[in-house]
Amino acid sequence: MIVDVHAHSLSRDFLGELAREGAFGIETCPEGFRFAGYGPLDPLLFDMAGRLESLKRRDIGLQLVSPPPRIVSHADWAADVAFARRLNAQTLAAVKDGEGRVGGLAVPPIAEPERCVDEIRRALDEGHAGVAMPTSAAGRALDDDAFAPLWAECARAGCIVFMHPTTGVAREAFSSYTMLQLVGWPSETALCVARLIFAGVFERHPQLKLVLAHGGGTLPMLAGRLDLAFEAPRYEANPACRAHISRPPSSYLRNIFYDTVVAHEDALDFLLKLAGPERVVFGTDFPFEIGDAEGTKALAALARQPGAVRAAVLAGGARLLAG
Repeated sequence: MIVDVHAHSLSRDFLGELAREGAFGIETCPEGFRFAGYGPLDPLLFDMAGRLESLKRRDIGLQLVSPPPRIVSHADWAADVAFARRLNAQTLAAVKDGEGRVGGLAVPPIAEPERCVDEIRRALDEGHAGVAMPTSAAGRALDDDAFAPLWAECARAGCIVFMHPTTGVAREAFSSYTMLQLVGWPSETALCVARLIFAGVFERHPQLKLVLAHGGGTLPMLAGRLDLAFEAPRYEANPACRAHISRPPSSYLRNIFYDTVVAHEDALDFLLKLAGPERVVFGTDFPFEIGDAEGTKALAALARQPGAVRAAVLAGGARLLAG
Protein backbone atom coordinates (compact mmCIF):
# COMPACT_ATOMS: atom_id res chain seq x y z
CA MET A 1 0.00 0.00 0.00
CA ILE A 2 1.31 3.46 -0.90
CA VAL A 3 1.08 5.91 2.00
CA ASP A 4 1.41 9.64 1.40
CA VAL A 5 2.98 10.90 4.63
CA HIS A 6 2.78 14.62 3.80
CA ALA A 7 -0.57 16.21 3.00
CA HIS A 8 -2.68 18.99 4.45
CA SER A 9 -6.34 19.36 5.25
CA LEU A 10 -8.69 21.84 6.87
CA SER A 11 -12.41 21.26 6.93
CA ARG A 12 -14.79 23.70 5.26
CA ASP A 13 -16.64 24.18 8.56
CA PHE A 14 -13.43 24.93 10.47
CA LEU A 15 -12.24 27.39 7.84
CA GLY A 16 -15.62 29.09 8.11
CA GLU A 17 -15.18 29.39 11.88
CA LEU A 18 -11.73 30.93 11.46
CA ALA A 19 -13.01 33.39 8.86
CA ARG A 20 -15.84 34.50 11.18
CA GLU A 21 -13.33 34.88 14.01
CA GLY A 22 -10.94 36.89 11.82
CA ALA A 23 -8.20 34.42 12.72
CA PHE A 24 -4.91 33.98 10.81
CA GLY A 25 -6.04 36.33 8.07
CA ILE A 26 -8.43 33.72 6.69
CA GLU A 27 -11.21 35.25 4.61
CA THR A 28 -14.00 33.99 2.42
CA CYS A 29 -13.66 34.55 -1.33
CA PRO A 30 -15.39 33.31 -4.53
CA GLU A 31 -13.15 30.22 -4.61
CA GLY A 32 -13.97 29.46 -0.97
CA PHE A 33 -11.26 30.80 1.34
CA ARG A 34 -7.96 32.63 1.20
CA PHE A 35 -5.15 33.83 3.42
CA ALA A 36 -5.20 37.63 3.26
CA GLY A 37 -2.38 38.78 1.03
CA TYR A 38 -1.58 35.28 -0.18
CA GLY A 39 -4.41 34.35 -2.52
CA PRO A 40 -7.12 31.68 -2.58
CA LEU A 41 -6.65 28.32 -0.92
CA ASP A 42 -6.79 25.34 -3.23
CA PRO A 43 -10.34 23.95 -2.82
CA LEU A 44 -8.86 20.46 -2.47
CA LEU A 45 -7.66 21.54 0.97
CA PHE A 46 -11.29 21.27 2.15
CA ASP A 47 -13.05 19.36 -0.65
CA MET A 48 -13.07 15.74 0.49
CA ALA A 49 -14.78 14.44 -2.65
CA GLY A 50 -12.05 15.96 -4.81
CA ARG A 51 -9.35 14.60 -2.49
CA LEU A 52 -10.77 11.09 -2.63
CA GLU A 53 -10.98 11.23 -6.42
CA SER A 54 -7.29 12.12 -6.54
CA LEU A 55 -6.30 9.39 -4.09
CA LYS A 56 -8.26 6.69 -5.89
CA ARG A 57 -7.00 7.73 -9.31
CA ARG A 58 -3.40 7.54 -8.10
CA ASP A 59 -3.91 4.36 -6.08
CA ILE A 60 -2.90 5.99 -2.79
CA GLY A 61 -4.07 3.69 -0.04
CA LEU A 62 -3.67 6.17 2.80
CA GLN A 63 -2.89 9.87 3.04
CA LEU A 64 -1.76 11.31 6.37
CA VAL A 65 -3.08 14.83 6.83
CA SER A 66 -2.19 17.71 9.12
CA PRO A 67 -3.14 21.40 9.21
CA PRO A 68 -1.12 23.91 7.14
CA PRO A 69 1.84 25.12 9.21
CA ARG A 70 0.96 28.77 9.59
CA ILE A 71 -1.97 27.97 11.90
CA VAL A 72 0.09 25.60 14.06
CA SER A 73 2.98 27.90 14.95
CA HIS A 74 4.38 31.19 13.71
CA ALA A 75 7.00 33.65 14.86
CA ASP A 76 4.79 35.09 17.59
CA TRP A 77 2.11 32.44 18.12
CA ALA A 78 1.77 28.70 18.76
CA ALA A 79 -1.13 26.36 19.46
CA ASP A 80 -2.25 26.00 23.06
CA VAL A 81 -4.37 23.15 24.38
CA ALA A 82 -7.69 24.70 23.43
CA PHE A 83 -6.67 25.40 19.85
CA ALA A 84 -4.79 22.12 19.41
CA ARG A 85 -7.96 20.26 20.38
CA ARG A 86 -9.94 22.22 17.79
CA LEU A 87 -7.37 21.42 15.13
CA ASN A 88 -7.29 17.76 16.05
CA ALA A 89 -11.07 17.44 16.15
CA GLN A 90 -11.46 18.81 12.64
CA THR A 91 -8.66 16.51 11.43
CA LEU A 92 -10.52 13.50 12.85
CA ALA A 93 -13.64 14.71 11.04
CA ALA A 94 -11.68 14.48 7.79
CA VAL A 95 -10.55 10.99 8.73
CA LYS A 96 -14.17 9.98 9.33
CA ASP A 97 -15.18 11.25 5.89
CA GLY A 98 -12.12 9.79 4.16
CA GLU A 99 -13.48 6.30 3.38
CA GLY A 100 -10.45 4.69 5.03
CA ARG A 101 -7.98 6.57 2.80
CA VAL A 102 -7.24 9.45 5.20
CA GLY A 103 -5.29 9.28 8.45
CA GLY A 104 -4.89 12.11 10.94
CA LEU A 105 -1.76 13.61 12.48
CA ALA A 106 -2.39 15.39 15.76
CA VAL A 107 -0.94 18.78 16.67
CA PRO A 108 0.38 18.95 20.25
CA PRO A 109 -0.12 22.15 22.28
CA ILE A 110 3.45 23.33 21.88
CA ALA A 111 2.68 26.68 23.51
CA GLU A 112 2.17 24.65 26.69
CA PRO A 113 4.94 22.03 26.66
CA GLU A 114 3.99 20.69 30.08
CA ARG A 115 0.66 19.54 28.61
CA CYS A 116 1.98 17.97 25.40
CA VAL A 117 2.35 14.42 26.69
CA ASP A 118 -1.24 14.16 27.91
CA GLU A 119 -2.57 15.65 24.68
CA ILE A 120 -0.50 13.31 22.51
CA ARG A 121 -1.86 10.34 24.45
CA ARG A 122 -5.39 11.70 24.14
CA ALA A 123 -5.03 12.21 20.39
CA LEU A 124 -3.61 8.75 19.73
CA ASP A 125 -6.36 7.19 21.84
CA GLU A 126 -8.96 9.12 19.82
CA GLY A 127 -7.67 7.64 16.56
CA HIS A 128 -4.89 9.80 15.20
CA ALA A 129 -2.18 7.90 13.35
CA GLY A 130 0.66 10.06 14.64
CA VAL A 131 1.84 13.53 15.56
CA ALA A 132 2.41 16.67 13.45
CA MET A 133 5.20 18.85 14.82
CA PRO A 134 6.27 22.34 13.75
CA THR A 135 9.96 23.29 13.81
CA SER A 136 9.59 25.71 16.70
CA ALA A 137 7.07 26.87 19.26
CA ALA A 138 6.65 30.51 18.29
CA GLY A 139 10.42 30.62 17.82
CA ARG A 140 11.21 28.63 20.97
CA ALA A 141 13.64 25.85 20.10
CA LEU A 142 12.34 22.31 20.46
CA ASP A 143 15.54 21.06 22.11
CA ASP A 144 14.56 23.16 25.14
CA ASP A 145 14.43 20.95 28.23
CA ALA A 146 10.70 21.70 28.54
CA PHE A 147 10.09 19.57 25.43
CA ALA A 148 12.12 16.57 26.59
CA PRO A 149 9.02 14.70 27.86
CA LEU A 150 7.33 15.26 24.47
CA TRP A 151 10.19 13.57 22.58
CA ALA A 152 10.33 10.76 25.12
CA GLU A 153 6.59 10.14 24.77
CA CYS A 154 6.69 10.11 20.98
CA ALA A 155 9.54 7.60 21.09
CA ARG A 156 7.74 5.46 23.66
CA ALA A 157 4.51 5.48 21.67
CA GLY A 158 6.33 4.45 18.51
CA CYS A 159 4.17 6.76 16.39
CA ILE A 160 5.09 8.74 13.31
CA VAL A 161 6.18 12.29 14.13
CA PHE A 162 5.86 14.34 10.95
CA MET A 163 7.75 17.61 11.17
CA HIS A 164 6.79 20.51 8.93
CA PRO A 165 8.69 23.80 8.98
CA THR A 166 7.10 26.92 10.38
CA THR A 167 8.26 30.50 10.78
CA GLY A 168 10.47 30.94 13.81
CA VAL A 169 11.67 34.49 13.14
CA ALA A 170 9.87 37.07 11.01
CA ARG A 171 12.21 38.80 8.54
CA GLU A 172 11.48 41.43 5.94
CA ALA A 173 13.70 39.55 3.47
CA PHE A 174 11.12 36.74 3.41
CA SER A 175 8.28 39.05 2.36
CA SER A 176 8.99 38.96 -1.40
CA TYR A 177 9.30 36.27 -4.08
CA THR A 178 7.75 33.60 -1.81
CA MET A 179 11.12 33.49 -0.01
CA LEU A 180 9.52 32.30 3.23
CA GLN A 181 8.30 29.04 1.70
CA LEU A 182 11.19 28.61 -0.73
CA VAL A 183 14.15 29.39 1.51
CA GLY A 184 12.98 30.24 5.03
CA TRP A 185 11.11 27.06 5.83
CA PRO A 186 13.76 24.60 4.54
CA SER A 187 16.28 26.47 6.68
CA GLU A 188 13.98 26.27 9.72
CA THR A 189 13.96 22.48 9.35
CA ALA A 190 17.74 22.36 9.25
CA LEU A 191 18.07 24.64 12.28
CA CYS A 192 15.54 22.70 14.36
CA VAL A 193 16.88 19.23 13.62
CA ALA A 194 20.55 20.19 13.88
CA ARG A 195 19.81 21.48 17.37
CA LEU A 196 17.95 18.26 18.22
CA ILE A 197 20.97 16.26 17.05
CA PHE A 198 23.50 18.25 19.09
CA ALA A 199 21.15 18.22 22.10
CA GLY A 200 21.21 14.42 22.05
CA VAL A 201 17.54 13.77 21.27
CA PHE A 202 18.40 11.03 18.75
CA GLU A 203 21.14 9.69 21.01
CA ARG A 204 18.58 9.18 23.77
CA HIS A 205 15.71 8.07 21.51
CA PRO A 206 17.10 6.12 18.53
CA GLN A 207 13.65 4.60 17.98
CA LEU A 208 12.03 8.01 17.33
CA LYS A 209 10.17 7.98 14.00
CA LEU A 210 10.78 11.56 12.91
CA VAL A 211 9.77 12.25 9.30
CA LEU A 212 10.98 15.54 7.80
CA ALA A 213 8.99 17.46 5.21
CA HIS A 214 10.60 18.60 1.96
CA GLY A 215 13.31 15.98 2.15
CA GLY A 216 14.71 17.57 5.29
CA GLY A 217 14.99 21.01 3.74
CA THR A 218 18.62 22.16 3.69
CA LEU A 219 19.68 19.72 6.43
CA PRO A 220 21.07 16.92 4.20
CA MET A 221 23.43 19.33 2.45
CA LEU A 222 24.82 20.37 5.85
CA ALA A 223 25.91 16.86 6.86
CA GLY A 224 29.62 17.54 6.50
CA ARG A 225 29.44 21.02 7.98
CA LEU A 226 27.78 19.72 11.14
CA ASP A 227 30.58 17.19 11.48
CA LEU A 228 33.17 19.96 11.26
CA ALA A 229 31.81 21.43 14.50
CA PHE A 230 32.00 18.02 16.20
CA GLU A 231 35.56 17.42 14.96
CA ALA A 232 37.06 20.92 15.37
CA PRO A 233 40.20 20.26 17.45
CA ARG A 234 41.35 23.66 18.69
CA TYR A 235 40.46 27.21 17.74
CA GLU A 236 36.84 26.62 16.77
CA ALA A 237 36.19 23.73 19.12
CA ASN A 238 32.91 24.17 20.98
CA PRO A 239 32.44 21.70 23.85
CA ALA A 240 28.66 21.94 23.45
CA CYS A 241 28.95 20.26 20.05
CA ARG A 242 30.26 17.08 21.73
CA ALA A 243 28.55 17.26 25.11
CA HIS A 244 25.41 15.25 24.33
CA ILE A 245 26.38 13.01 21.40
CA SER A 246 28.86 10.17 21.05
CA ARG A 247 29.43 10.20 17.30
CA PRO A 248 29.52 12.67 14.38
CA PRO A 249 26.25 14.55 13.79
CA SER A 250 25.90 13.28 10.22
CA SER A 251 25.55 9.73 11.50
CA TYR A 252 22.28 10.66 13.19
CA LEU A 253 20.84 11.67 9.84
CA ARG A 254 20.27 7.95 9.25
CA ASN A 255 18.04 7.88 12.34
CA ILE A 256 15.64 10.22 10.55
CA PHE A 257 13.10 9.73 7.74
CA TYR A 258 12.68 12.13 4.81
CA ASP A 259 9.78 12.65 2.44
CA THR A 260 10.17 12.84 -1.34
CA VAL A 261 8.98 16.45 -1.71
CA VAL A 262 12.27 17.77 -3.10
CA ALA A 263 11.03 18.56 -6.65
CA HIS A 264 14.30 17.65 -8.38
CA GLU A 265 15.61 14.30 -9.59
CA ASP A 266 19.22 14.99 -8.57
CA ALA A 267 18.14 16.12 -5.11
CA LEU A 268 16.26 12.87 -4.57
CA ASP A 269 19.26 10.89 -5.85
CA PHE A 270 21.45 12.63 -3.27
CA LEU A 271 18.96 12.05 -0.47
CA LEU A 272 18.68 8.34 -1.31
CA LYS A 273 22.46 8.03 -1.24
CA LEU A 274 22.86 9.96 2.01
CA ALA A 275 20.04 8.40 4.04
CA GLY A 276 19.35 5.14 2.20
CA PRO A 277 16.07 4.15 0.51
CA GLU A 278 14.74 2.65 3.74
CA ARG A 279 14.76 6.18 5.20
CA VAL A 280 13.03 7.98 2.32
CA VAL A 281 9.22 7.84 2.21
CA PHE A 282 6.67 9.03 -0.31
CA GLY A 283 5.02 12.41 0.31
CA THR A 284 3.34 15.10 -1.77
CA ASP A 285 2.46 18.25 0.23
CA PHE A 286 -1.06 17.82 -1.21
CA PRO A 287 -2.74 20.01 -2.39
CA PHE A 288 -0.18 22.82 -2.53
CA GLU A 289 1.45 23.89 -5.78
CA ILE A 290 4.76 24.67 -4.10
CA GLY A 291 5.06 20.99 -3.38
CA ASP A 292 4.46 17.86 -5.42
CA ALA A 293 0.70 17.67 -4.97
CA GLU A 294 0.12 14.46 -6.93
CA GLY A 295 3.62 13.06 -6.54
CA THR A 296 4.46 13.35 -10.24
CA LYS A 297 7.95 14.78 -9.69
CA ALA A 298 8.85 12.17 -7.10
CA LEU A 299 7.49 9.32 -9.20
CA ALA A 300 9.45 10.51 -12.24
CA ALA A 301 12.63 10.64 -10.15
CA LEU A 302 11.95 7.21 -8.64
CA ALA A 303 11.45 5.77 -12.13
CA ARG A 304 15.20 6.27 -12.66
CA GLN A 305 15.99 4.13 -9.62
CA PRO A 306 16.32 0.32 -9.43
CA GLY A 307 13.06 -1.45 -8.75
CA ALA A 308 14.06 -2.40 -5.21
CA VAL A 309 14.80 1.23 -4.32
CA ARG A 310 11.53 2.43 -5.82
CA ALA A 311 9.59 -0.25 -3.96
CA ALA A 312 11.29 0.56 -0.65
CA VAL A 313 10.39 4.25 -0.91
CA LEU A 314 6.78 3.67 -1.92
CA ALA A 315 6.30 1.15 0.87
CA GLY A 316 8.10 3.27 3.48
CA GLY A 317 5.07 4.97 4.96
CA ALA A 318 3.28 1.66 5.43
CA ARG A 319 6.33 0.22 7.20
CA LEU A 320 6.41 3.18 9.57
CA LEU A 321 2.75 2.76 10.45
CA ALA A 322 3.15 -0.96 10.93
CA GLY A 323 5.94 -0.41 13.44
